[in-house]
Amino acid sequence: MSEETSAGHREFASETAADAADGVAPTDRGDAGPTVMVAVSNPRTESALVTLAGAIASREGGRVLAAHIVTVPDQTSLEKAAENRAGLDRSSEELLAAAAADAEAFGVPIRTKTILSHRGIEEVFDAARTNDADVVVMGYGGARFAGGRVEGSLDEIARDLPCDFLVLDGRRLDPERVLVPTAGGPSSDLSGEVARALRDVLGADVSLLHVVDAGDEASGREFLADWAAGHGLDDAEIRIETGDVEEAIGRVGESSDLVIVGATERGLLSRIVRGSLAYETIETLDTPVLLAERPSGRSLWERLFGGR
Repeated sequence: MSEETSAGHREFASETAADAADGVAPTDRGDAGPTVMVAVSNPRTESALVTLAGAIASREGGRVLAAHIVTVPDQTSLEKAAENRAGLDRSSEELLAAAAADAEAFGVPIRTKTILSHRGIEEVFDAARTNDADVVVMGYGGARFAGGRVEGSLDEIARDLPCDFLVLDGRRLDPERVLVPTAGGPSSDLSGEVARALRDVLGADVSLLHVVDAGDEASGREFLADWAAGHGLDDAEIRIETGDVEEAIGRVGESSDLVIVGATERGLLSRIVRGSLAYETIETLDTPVLLAERPSGRSLWERLFGGR
């Protein structure tokens, strides 16, 4: 295990058996495959998050980085926390070993690291930037990082996303039936990419939902059929509903195993950090919800092969 110290945090990184077995250098971007970073913090949600990350990395020929970000109280220096790592090492190693095992099931290389920080959610953004992540996967509870210090404006931090963000509200991920509501837009593009990965890697059945006003069903069906074709989801079930968008998602989502919701405006992650999913109906769903936010209109493919 190697140690790295920089402003505001201290890292302890290790290569896993998956790296050595596949002969992949953890930081090598020469093969153009994406880095999918998973912010793990809870053993109860680790498997679901790594399953999602593994499916995406497997489909895109990428790798997984599992990062355990430990928020250290302000009154405790990072140096002191690092000196008293015996208990932390055990819990962190167990969590990251489970993540490595789950990722290996997908045949993708994985690298793990533990990061000690005072900064909570801001550290996730920094880790994504410094590790050149293309996608960050995290849990809703982990996104909030209660107790972490935010340096600067939370809105500015959460609006300036370094890459795609996927936030799972749920402890399980068994996506046999996946619902993707869409009205178009960059974050819906991300939702479609994730659904495609779950279909191709895990065999999920995908349904697409578009909500329109009464009388607009025909044009809505045409829009959704074109959207499906443009996102490689021609085989998905097409659902057209009328009325309130949130109510329609809640009603149709009850019979799904996962609902993937793209942000309709910038700043979704900011609201999540503040403790609100921003969608009241969705927040009460028993079905796990995956919230997706993309910082720009560029797709993952365009970022990988069209310059970063």
